[in-house]
Amino acid sequence: MDSLTHIVLGAAIGEAILGKKIGRKAMLWGALADTIPDFDVFASPCFSDAQQLLVHRGITHSFFFIIILSPILGWLFSKWFKKSDVSWKRWTALFFTGMFTHVLLDSLTAYGTGWFEPFSDYRVSFNTIFVADLFYTLPFLICVLIALIARNGSPKRVKWNKAGLIISSLYLVFTIINKFHVHDKVENELAQKNILVSDVITTPTPLNNFLWMSYSKDSTGYWFGYYSIFDKKEIDFYHVNKKDSLLSPYENDESIRYLKRFSKGHYIMSEHESKVYFNDIRFGQMGGWNGPDSAFVFSYHLDKNADNSAALNRSRFKSSFSETFSSLITRIKGI
Repeated sequence: MDSLTHIVLGAAIGEAILGKKIGRKAMLWGALADTIPDFDVFASPCFSDAQQLLVHRGITHSFFFIIILSPILGWLFSKWFKKSDVSWKRWTALFFTGMFTHVLLDSLTAYGTGWFEPFSDYRVSFNTIFVADLFYTLPFLICVLIALIARNGSPKRVKWNKAGLIISSLYLVFTIINKFHVHDKVENELAQKNILVSDVITTPTPLNNFLWMSYSKDSTGYWFGYYSIFDKKEIDFYHVNKKDSLLSPYENDESIRYLKRFSKGHYIMSEHESKVYFNDIRFGQMGGWNGPDSAFVFSYHLDKNADNSAALNRSRFKSSFSETFSSLITRIKGI
């Protein structure tokens, strides 16, 4: 998830665990605890652009990292803040809960989270919520801000912090239930249209959980479809060829190996103005709900005459953010 969401969640957890002991500072330390796994971004300059995709949400998002680091930080904070009268166990609980909820929340998105590193490089992704969802974060943020303003130890502070945790948790439950509904809808319509595929994946579109994208693999490429839970008509599927032949000149390139691993094999090659692009389709097309010609969110330019570790660049989108956002709202309303 985005950084703001992790800060809000961490602040609420901090208040719940240490609020009665150290007041508003509990939100600060909770926000820190929930943000620690993302400190992997500071290692990015040491790796190529393609490698960075796998470094992020890697070892620092693993259970191994959490189990090892939590008691260490708990012990250090119990020594640094002896006057707070917070035990080592309570500090450890704060850091463990903050980091654990961070990696759990991240795994609900499409990016992939390295739960089992360094023992396995398998990345967990449940595809139930987008990496930034306004309907999850905004109500949560409002509740936490009200709790922050309230007097230390007051019933109002406790009530609003609990409300934020409950509302956000219920929304996550909704996204999981919604995932099952959408997935069944897509599978049934593919079957009705006699579209034979070997795999069906559904994932929400940006900032919401009402409009979903599906991509389904066949022998030559992928079938894409967009479905809003408010739609009254059938899903219109369209096919895009994988065009793997465009990868031939780059098969020995180290960057391609990283990109394939990061995308979990879900990619499409494309060519535009004599330039070849590797498109990770898991994050969809920016504006894909309007038509199949929209640019993929994660699109990387490859150049056989250059060092591709430095030549990977995300494509630019033709339409402005405001236009894309407006069209997203319109499509969410259903057709």
